[in-house]
Amino acid sequence: MSVVPPKHSIPSLSITPMDESSAARIQTWQYSGIMARYTFNDDPFERQWLCHPDHRYYQIRDVLQKLIGFAAIGQHAQPIGAAFQEDAEDILIGIRPDLVNLRRGYELCVSVINFAKRSTRRRTLRVSLPHNHEPGLAVWQRAGFFPEYTFLGTDKTPFVVLLAPSDAAEAA
Repeated sequence: MSVVPPKHSIPSLSITPMDESSAARIQTWQYSGIMARYTFNDDPFERQWLCHPDHRYYQIRDVLQKLIGFAAIGQHAQPIGAAFQEDAEDILIGIRPDLVNLRRGYELCVSVINFAKRSTRRRTLRVSLPHNHEPGLAVWQRAGFFPEYTFLGTDKTPFVVLLAPSDAAEAA
């Protein structure tokens, strides 16, 4: 009898609080195009800020313990200038630049959603993406988020706000 693995099996990723070593590596990541807004400065103060527990930044590692991304959960995941009315838990995910467009976003997305669900009592999860970030919008919608409205960021970038109930079944 052969065992067929599930069609949408997602390898286990580890999500742990950001440490200085990972923050320093993430600060070297350079994004281009619509992703350029997610490039951090190589600034020791910013590194300490990323590692502060109250800011809720996390490192994401694969099964081989390679750093493949980061996440922010809570108010620091909101775009600058956002004035949200709903009581929701915000999520932001960044993937290592060399993994962009290699179809790893959904894997990170699902892992961070499940992590956020375990760490919040809020009834809604929220993601805000630039309106022209089509791959990101597709990934979040595949994971069960629905576009609700748009707003202009402080730099006049239109953002799409996507929401999902946090009490929905675990994403798989």
